[in-house]
Amino acid sequence: MTGIPNPPRADGTERTRYGAKHWALALVAFFLVIFAWSMAAPYDGTPDEREHIVRAAGVAEGQIAPPPAAAKKGTGAFQTVPGGLVRDQCWQFKPEVSAACAQPPGSDDTPTRTGTGAGRYFPAYYALVGGPLALWPGWPGVLLARGISALLGAALLAGAYVALRNRTRTGLLVGALVAAATPMAMHMASAVNPNGLEIAAGVAFFSAIIPLLLGRHGGSIRGLLLLAGLSGLLLAVLRQTGPLLVGTAFLAFAFPLRHSNLRALIRRPAVLAWAGGIILATLAALAWGVRQQTNYLGDYSRDSLTKGQALLIESDRWRGYLDQIVGVTSWLDTRMPYPPYLIWHLVAGALLVIGVLWGRVLDRVRLLVLLAGAVLIPSALQVAKVNETGFITQGRYMLPLMTGVLLYAAWVAEQRGIAPAQARSYTRLAVLALLPIQLFCLAFTMVRWQNGLPKNIGLSSLNPLKGDWHPVVGSATPLLAATLGLALFGWLAWTAARDTDAPADDTSAAAPTAYADRNGSGEPLGTPRLQPQPAAGGLRSTWTGDRAGERSG
Repeated sequence: MTGIPNPPRADGTERTRYGAKHWALALVAFFLVIFAWSMAAPYDGTPDEREHIVRAAGVAEGQIAPPPAAAKKGTGAFQTVPGGLVRDQCWQFKPEVSAACAQPPGSDDTPTRTGTGAGRYFPAYYALVGGPLALWPGWPGVLLARGISALLGAALLAGAYVALRNRTRTGLLVGALVAAATPMAMHMASAVNPNGLEIAAGVAFFSAIIPLLLGRHGGSIRGLLLLAGLSGLLLAVLRQTGPLLVGTAFLAFAFPLRHSNLRALIRRPAVLAWAGGIILATLAALAWGVRQQTNYLGDYSRDSLTKGQALLIESDRWRGYLDQIVGVTSWLDTRMPYPPYLIWHLVAGALLVIGVLWGRVLDRVRLLVLLAGAVLIPSALQVAKVNETGFITQGRYMLPLMTGVLLYAAWVAEQRGIAPAQARSYTRLAVLALLPIQLFCLAFTMVRWQNGLPKNIGLSSLNPLKGDWHPVVGSATPLLAATLGLALFGWLAWTAARDTDAPADDTSAAAPTAYADRNGSGEPLGTPRLQPQPAAGGLRSTWTGDRAGERSG
């Protein structure tokens, strides 16, 4: 294939290609933000972290596939790990109680047999982070393990940033990344927990798979393939929901064939190699699930409900899921004041509305497929299993696919001709409105850990530098790291919004070039065509992206 590797400017000039330098800058930015949460949190400060720490230390000690046992709530397995990691907590689910009452991890390396609810999980993630926990079971090992997990997540998010910036015409895709990387995503990525890496892998996967399957391929796609392949492999094995995530993305973007690049891509040996690896990883994860009985999540049920009752309760929980996607932190026991949730929902929701309004019928179908995979299927499974597991679904489990919804909505708006000035305004609004919320959520959660949250919170209570308990690195260090990381990420997003097709005072829609494939118009990928479309007051040329011959919608 021949052509220009990135979407050109409206005047036909080639855009700057962003590579290793910008990936390194984004890596530093995301790592500072994520590791700030790692440094700020007490031991077992995020949902189920102790369970995953025990599993990781066990895998590092060679206990790869322990026999399934009723170790926690009727599920899990037993692992033998250093005694310094076996700690019970006294403050979880008690937001008014600080972490000062808890016993921190210690250096005791006495082999101790303990149960963990994560004992049956696929070992890949735990092999990556478990070494420091087995070697140095006190705070050094815990922070190193968290740091490894944070670095892996930051590397994926940095890859997503470069992929999106290289393929955005207006900066809107980078604005979508700002909205998708929620405080909850940063919070979970900071912990020893595969869910955090899964969220980052979801962002990276959609950042690569959308342009791969729907974009114009004029030059090298090695970077996209690498990002899609690595993130797809991780999604397949990190958690039991991996096959659902990968399958939903493939269903949404690979079909119908005449509107995707699938037939052209499968002619490339590298594509087949990566796809084969993801399929094998998925099969391995499924086989592991059967062998280790990972489908049994434990007995959390307290009531016997009819399906109708469960459906109504589950639908009422959706609002809570939206808040959790933004950030209900600690052990889901720390809710922010309402304005941060409202602001984030409005900014992210506006992007979804833009995608729906600007999209055609096929675009809306693809958004619906992603939403079904993110929300409807988990809710249906929750209702079906409620009398066995109780209500255990959380918003963070939906985040990997919900990030795809936002990224695809931005992609649709760009492909359908949103004006650069409008897209630039959205991206800058996201930077100015959402990044301060990131810092506020960290500071507010630190107050919860260090002081506990009084029943009636006042401004005098919100001092993250004081408390009965302090992080081992001090309270100022996480705040400083997060501030520097957010400032750098904000600058990267702001400059992406600045690098648009039109001058700042141009509010008209751009007139870019459209591209078609052999299935759409009969022309090969990389062949430029203008497609005039009717608009108020005459004709205008819109960026129809990859499907110049598409007529749906």
